Amino acid sequence: MTALGERYRLGGVIGAGSFATVHRARDERLDADVAVKVLAENHSLNPEIRERFIAEGRSLRRVGGRHLVSVHDIDQNDHQQPYLVLELADRGSLRRRVEQLRAGGWRATDADVLAVARPLAAAVAAVHRARLVHRDLSPGNLLLTSTSGEAARAVGIESSPPAVVRADERLLVADLGMCKDLARSSGLTVAAGTDGFRPPEQSRPGTVDIRADIWAMSALLRWLIDDTDMPQALQDVLARGLSEDPGSRQAEATEWITEIEEALAPPPPALPAGGTAPGADGDSAANALAGAVAGSTRADIGARRRALLVALPALALGVGLGAGALLGLDASAPSAAGDSSLAIAGPDEIQVGEQAVFTAEVEGVDSWVWTLPTGEHLVDDQEAMLTASGPGRAELVLRARTAEGQDLEARRVVSVRA
Repeated sequence: MTALGERYRLGGVIGAGSFATVHRARDERLDADVAVKVLAENHSLNPEIRERFIAEGRSLRRVGGRHLVSVHDIDQNDHQQPYLVLELADRGSLRRRVEQLRAGGWRATDADVLAVARPLAAAVAAVHRARLVHRDLSPGNLLLTSTSGEAARAVGIESSPPAVVRADERLLVADLGMCKDLARSSGLTVAAGTDGFRPPEQSRPGTVDIRADIWAMSALLRWLIDDTDMPQALQDVLARGLSEDPGSRQAEATEWITEIEEALAPPPPALPAGGTAPGADGDSAANALAGAVAGSTRADIGARRRALLVALPALALGVGLGAGALLGLDASAPSAAGDSSLAIAGPDEIQVGEQAVFTAEVEGVDSWVWTLPTGEHLVDDQEAMLTASGPGRAELVLRARTAEGQDLEARRVVSVRA
C-alpha cells in the first residue's frame, strides 16, 4: 500500500476516469476502509477543473443523506493533487450488478424496480432541495454498499425479494462533479451526462433545471427493465419522464416516485355491494376513499386518493386511516422494540398556509418510510415538509422494520387552524 499523508494508506484502484482515479484505502485513525478519489496530476493545474473537483466534495457534504455517498475529508497530496475521502461502496456499481444478473438470464421484477427507484428518488430529492441538479445520473454512478440492516424489507417489498439491491445493501448516488448550482451559473461549457442517460437539453444550448434529472431517472429505470414485460402504467410513467419537453415531465422527484409506486401498486380488493369495505367501522371519510378506488385501475388509485385528501381537509385524519388500510399498514405496530424505536418530532398545531417541518427520530433501523396526509411516500428522508391547505386534522405515519422482523410505527396528528 502507498501512504497518503499520515492517515490514509492507499490500496488498489477501484475506478478510473479521465479526470480522477479512485482507490480503496485504509483510514488508519478510524481503522476503517474508505475510498479516496484523487484528481489527475495534469488536471490539478487547471483552476477550473480543480475547483469543480473540490466543489463535488462540498456539494456531497452540503446535500447529505443515506443514499448519497458520504464525504469524510478533503485535502491534497504532496504533488498538490486534491483528493476526496469518501464512503466505500464495497459492492460495486449498479451497472456491474445488472450486467452480472443478465448474464444469468435475470429479468427485473416489480421489487427490483422499487428497490432502485425509491432510494434514487430519495437521493435526487435531497440534491434538488439543496438547489442543485445532478446532471450525470447513470448506472455507473449508482453504487452499492453493504449494510447490516434489511432495507428492502423495511420498505415493504419482502414478498418478492429484489436481486438488484439485496436486503443487506444500500443504493448510493455518487459523482456530483458535473452538478449545476441553480443559485448561480455553473460556468461549464462542456455537455454533461453519460450517453444514453443524458437529457436532450444537456446536449444543446438551453436551460437545465431539476427536470433534467427526472429524464435521467426515467432512462435509468427504462434501462433496468430492458425488455421485461412490465405494466403499461409503469411504461406510461417512464414515457412521461422521458418527454422531449421538460414541461411535460414530472415536476419533481417526489411526484415521480409516487407515480412509479402507484403504477406498481396491487389492485384494490373487491368491495361488496354498497361500496363499504369489509370490516369498516363506519368512518365516512375512510368509506368515501374505499368507494373512490373501487373498480379503479392501479394507475389512478393514488391520484383519486390524493384528490380526496385535498377535497376533505377537515377529514384528513379519517382518510389517512382509510389509506393506511389499503396500503396494508398495521396500526397496532409499536413505536419501539428492543434497541429500535421511531418517533416524529414537529408541531402539534399549524395554521392554513403555514409550512411545517417534521423530523424522523430513528434508532436501530437502517431504512424507513413516511406516509404523508397527501398520500405520498418518502423513503429514508430525515425530514418531511408539509403546507396546510385547509383547516382540520392531518396525520403523518412513519414505519420501519427491525433486523429481527418486528414492524414499528409512529404516528403524529396535527391540528390545522384557519
